[in-house]
Amino acid sequence: MRSVRLAWLGILCAVALAFPCSAQKLTWSWSNPQPHGNDIVGMAWNGTLGVQVCDGGRVYTSPDLINWTPQNSHLTNDLQAVTFFGSRIIITGAYGAVAYSDDGVNFITNSLNPADWIVGVAASPKLVVAVTDVGDIYTSTNGATWQKQTQLDNYTKYGYWLNSVAYGNGVFVTVGDGDYVASSSNGTLWNNVSGSISDRNDLEAVVWISASGSTAAFPYTGFWTVTDNAGGNSHVYYSTNNGADWKPVNNPANPSTNTLYTFAADATNALAAGDSEARLLTPDGREVAWPEQVGGNTNDVPAWTYFASVLQTNGVYELAGDDGQLVESSLTNGVYNWDTPYYSARDWLWQVAAVGGLYVAVGDNARIMTSDDGADWTVEDVPETNSVSIANTVFLCVGGTTNLLLAAGNDGSLALSPNLLFPEVETNADGTLLTNEVSSLGVAWYPQPAPAGTTNDLSGICTFSNKFFLVGARGTLLSSDNGTNWSKQASGTTNDLSGITAFTNGLLVVVGDHGTNLTSANGTNWSRLVSGTTNGLSRVHCLAGRLLAVGEYGSLLTSTNGTNWVALTSGVTNWLNDAILISNTCYVVGNQGVVLACTNFSTNYARWTSIGTLTTKSLESAATQNGQLVAVGFEGSILRSQVIPATTPVNFIGYSQASGYNVFSVQGLVDQQFTLDSSTDLMNWVTGPLLDLSYGDGTLVLYQSVATNNPARTQFYRCTLVP
Repeated sequence: MRSVRLAWLGILCAVALAFPCSAQKLTWSWSNPQPHGNDIVGMAWNGTLGVQVCDGGRVYTSPDLINWTPQNSHLTNDLQAVTFFGSRIIITGAYGAVAYSDDGVNFITNSLNPADWIVGVAASPKLVVAVTDVGDIYTSTNGATWQKQTQLDNYTKYGYWLNSVAYGNGVFVTVGDGDYVASSSNGTLWNNVSGSISDRNDLEAVVWISASGSTAAFPYTGFWTVTDNAGGNSHVYYSTNNGADWKPVNNPANPSTNTLYTFAADATNALAAGDSEARLLTPDGREVAWPEQVGGNTNDVPAWTYFASVLQTNGVYELAGDDGQLVESSLTNGVYNWDTPYYSARDWLWQVAAVGGLYVAVGDNARIMTSDDGADWTVEDVPETNSVSIANTVFLCVGGTTNLLLAAGNDGSLALSPNLLFPEVETNADGTLLTNEVSSLGVAWYPQPAPAGTTNDLSGICTFSNKFFLVGARGTLLSSDNGTNWSKQASGTTNDLSGITAFTNGLLVVVGDHGTNLTSANGTNWSRLVSGTTNGLSRVHCLAGRLLAVGEYGSLLTSTNGTNWVALTSGVTNWLNDAILISNTCYVVGNQGVVLACTNFSTNYARWTSIGTLTTKSLESAATQNGQLVAVGFEGSILRSQVIPATTPVNFIGYSQASGYNVFSVQGLVDQQFTLDSSTDLMNWVTGPLLDLSYGDGTLVLYQSVATNNPARTQFYRCTLVP
């Protein structure tokens, strides 16, 4: 359930209306990981608002560094840095991307040199400075208009990249590759002050720390920088004289061998983090100790790549990095504990299927996840026995019927989930017991021995003529009447097979490496046909009475009979991994987050448009139910989009008044958008705020402030669906 506060007035009399609408553009949401799965490259916090900048132009804001809301930056460039210029937010990124916002919601974009990656940005009270990968410096007095300054000699002399810039004590300092450091008091004239750092490591980030107010006590007030591990170890340096001289933190007993990307500090200690690294720097009377915080215990920092960190309050650090990973510290009796506010499985997911109203996704570490709405996902337990081992099993495919689901993967691993009914006892509010029967389909899994004794990887599942079929490496082709007893079939090839489907003309069709195409009318006798390509084919589907195969280098092939294939132009070179049909629009997902769409697929199958999504992570599979598109892929990515808007009404389920607020509880389907409209006569309606049910279970609590002088007339409200 999600809560929203709004400024509004009135007394409730509920009317729920809905209007059908058609989808014009896909709106994507993250289902896993939570709160999102974009790579957090930069993060800033001004005490009341947090901002994250990520790959693909994604921006998220938060009032507490825990609950994050996506914002539209109007950019698709990978973002690199963020800072506050007073109350104005400045963001920068790849290919000259610059944008600003005064409210964290509405962003105005600009573009500097499109060849440059603007990798760092910092602000004084009167000036913003941005630095690029090629040594260019840009300045701005408002964050909207920019002036290019003289290029720094790090690029003209050495060809090094700049990586970061910070402001403090009236000085800007920028750092980059090869121990490069430069400083400026005005953003225009820069002095190369690199001499006191000579280990030839690349300097990854620089920050200004005003922790103790002293340059004599650790953590010293001044500029701090962290390095990569090019010299074997990474280092932390600090400067107490505006970047003129730098000293290393003394840590010879416990060196870091991983790259450090970010640094933060409070009045008593500091945090340096990076690639599977998080070091808490504390004074110990002799030298600075920096114990490793990354570990396998519950209260440790998870082993991950962290690019950004901020200090929320003394003793509370926020770490952020790849795939939206968030970690927060807490300090109790001088002991630091670390917590991930959102537990999310981040195993790579290789296929998702929709069977019997249930989504099932499978992947690395014998991972199986289920969802009945595409938004909330549950990790299912899989016993380690027979062919399944959590540490060694990768489930590559999933499928079946409403009676039996199969998950199969590497080395012949196989697990079954039958549709059995089990009693579930619940306690009512009055203490009485209620017994219901629940299905085990997709929830209870039973590992099996490797089918037919195969040790080959299994990557495709299909049902045909009341039989189950599996295909896999080295031409593996297996069939079974019950999912338990399997027989080997002669495929006639040693090429890896990865996709299998049943066609409307009574054929089984298989695709695989080197353009392999096999067909069979009975599942026993197989013919090898010419597909017209030597590219690897990953999946094949029967969509709108037509076969579509997807694969390597943007390959798209179509056939109306399984024998004669026509190559289509996809417009991309990414490996394409899966396809799905929703209301005669075909969607194809692939590597680097590519999503292609073809409207009116049955007749317009040759015209494809790249529509993109929220991530550049590879998407391996797609599934649909109830007009919803779900795609899964690398590092636990699960994305969803309600292609066909749900027209089920959003209903009021509760109302109260408390502490000067009208409190509404509304309920609908996940991802529905609606306006909360008001009227005093049921004839003339005032359109209210746009709200959505993209979070939780489709339930929303709304707080609307009541005016001091309540209206004399009765106030009516309705929820009106919008596209």
